[in-house]
Amino acid sequence: MRFAGKLKKTMIALVAAVTFTTTGLGVANATLTAQAASTPSISAKAAIAVDASTGQILYNKNSTKPMAIASMTKMLSTYLVLKAIHEGKLSWNQKISVSKAVAKMSQNTEYANVPLLSTKKYSVRQLYNATEIYSANAAITALGDAVAGSPHKFVQLMRKTAKSFGITDATIINASGLTNKEVGSTIGYSNVSGSTENEMSAQDVATVAQKLLSKYPEVLKTSSIAHAWFEKGTKSATKMDNRNYMLKGLVKHYSALPVDGLKTGTSTKAGNAFTGTVKFSNGNRIITVVMHAGSASDTGTERFTQTAQIMSYVYHNYTTTTVAKDQTLKGVKSVAVQDGKTLSTKLVTNSKATKVYLPTSSTASLNGVATLKKSATTNGKLQAPLTHGKTIGTAKLSLNKKAIQVVNGTKSKTMQVNLTSQKSVEKANIFVRMWRGIKSWF
Repeated sequence: MRFAGKLKKTMIALVAAVTFTTTGLGVANATLTAQAASTPSISAKAAIAVDASTGQILYNKNSTKPMAIASMTKMLSTYLVLKAIHEGKLSWNQKISVSKAVAKMSQNTEYANVPLLSTKKYSVRQLYNATEIYSANAAITALGDAVAGSPHKFVQLMRKTAKSFGITDATIINASGLTNKEVGSTIGYSNVSGSTENEMSAQDVATVAQKLLSKYPEVLKTSSIAHAWFEKGTKSATKMDNRNYMLKGLVKHYSALPVDGLKTGTSTKAGNAFTGTVKFSNGNRIITVVMHAGSASDTGTERFTQTAQIMSYVYHNYTTTTVAKDQTLKGVKSVAVQDGKTLSTKLVTNSKATKVYLPTSSTASLNGVATLKKSATTNGKLQAPLTHGKTIGTAKLSLNKKAIQVVNGTKSKTMQVNLTSQKSVEKANIFVRMWRGIKSWF
């Protein structure tokens, strides 16, 4: 993250387009202006809102165009650090060394950094906290070295992980989000221009955030810390103030929006960007991304204002329903059974409870379109025997015949659930099957 000067941490007025009562975001008790009740007018070049658990897309503006993401890069880097910790390759108290190149980067006060020395070792926890709270560029680079062995090997791991998330159009050249020139010749790439920096689409960024929260929700325990110290009591002591001004106690916090993460990003090319997340009073958690919500030269608060508008819009314009296991779906009809004691069966869901957002502005009809596994069929019919609980197909979900889209990296996909036979169906004995064959002749 870069800054044209110190950000002014002065009290700024509440979002003009959204007003809340003191009771918070209860649907019946919250009041909104007409603008907030309709689709918000967001000036950011790209934006998206998704459900944190399923990735269902709830708001979308130009979300598939790759753009510079600056320090929002660190969410992917953090995913890999936490993965290494969970796999036992790193531990929180483990002390790691810092290369001379990383130490040199850390001394540059034009970027978000905590000072590091190549002659000293730091715990994984120290560097992780500096990354999540202060967006320290050298700290996450050092962690990447500890995970993969070198900056370039860590970038390779980042690229591979992004592809596994369905992200195929990203540019990834370092762990921090700085430009190729800013990280220095040792960490940067000689065959890449100095002005090149990491790029993803808003949908890609939302995918990374959704994967991070789904797999490692403990990241919120650190990303929600507003103030902390790095090496307090030493010559290197650094007061770390979180750049996420929507956190409690900071200037763009709204009591009705208890934001607890995730990551800001600031650069000349990226402008002011922010990936936020909030858990509403109804228990639903969403993720929002705004990209280039104002230039990097201003105070950087417009991104939080626009985030608040999107979050409020989602809360007040959607309700949720749950597609339970063993539930029948409208549009999913009974299917014929080959060689079964019974010749047809109903299909029911065979997935864990799946939350679906429904727009409150219209009467939404939730439907499913079934596709059977080829391995489970004969001549287009389900082949007996059938066991209830065994997946034999899927159903793509739609609202008013419009497919429900979920983030999946570069290209979104349709939300779907698994299907199974409502009841087990035994195979008919050979005499019954022969008699059916004879009857079919007549």
